[in-house]
Amino acid sequence: MMCFQIYPAVDLKDGNCVRLVHGNEKQMTIYEYDPIKQIKFFLNNGFKWVHIVDLNAAFGKHDNKKVITKILKTFKNDIKIQLGGGIRSIEDIKFWIEQGVSRVVLGTFAFKNPDLINNLSNFFSKKLALGLDIKNKKIAINGWTKLLEIDPVKYMSQVDKKYFDKVIYTDVSKDGTMRGVNISQTRLFAKSINIPIIASGGISSIDEVTALYDQRDIGISGVIIGKAIYEKKFDLKNLIMLSGN
Repeated sequence: MMCFQIYPAVDLKDGNCVRLVHGNEKQMTIYEYDPIKQIKFFLNNGFKWVHIVDLNAAFGKHDNKKVITKILKTFKNDIKIQLGGGIRSIEDIKFWIEQGVSRVVLGTFAFKNPDLINNLSNFFSKKLALGLDIKNKKIAINGWTKLLEIDPVKYMSQVDKKYFDKVIYTDVSKDGTMRGVNISQTRLFAKSINIPIIASGGISSIDEVTALYDQRDIGISGVIIGKAIYEKKFDLKNLIMLSGN
């Protein structure tokens, strides 16, 4: 049975921990001004991984490189970092892996440069995740502002599995809303491809996390939770019980 992992989310905007609704910058809430403090909180509560998104870089408006580098140095041997947002080149990927990121999430760059991605060196093997953001059953890129006319399942059949450790499946319509994860679509997608899925978008209750946990046998290997943790919708001990190493 596949190990299941909980990824608390840290979305960085101008150095702050924030949450957006549907990825909209105008619908933003700041939850913590000190990301180091926030990650320390996750570490102290037993989480093994943190999912970080650089929103500034994703939207092409500056970046949080200094903050993320400080996080990596502070928690070097204590917690694993999964990082996405605005990674636009092979050099970017290499830089973050060398800085200590355990898994780099590729979105727009991967879809725009499939040949480049399928010809990487072994250095990148199993260190990447594909960020598959779905909006109206299509792949959303460029900070969710553009939709690609590509069938997500068909696209996945062309991806070289040796590089990609996970696929992060996000239903954009649910993201940041706490209106419930799209379990049926996530399940359908997990059964359609042969890379483990991390579910994302709209998680609101422990029942949903448990429902995803129960689908480990078909390839759902974890879940990213943001707003519901910040809004204290969980007893974190219950989450940790579902999370592996």
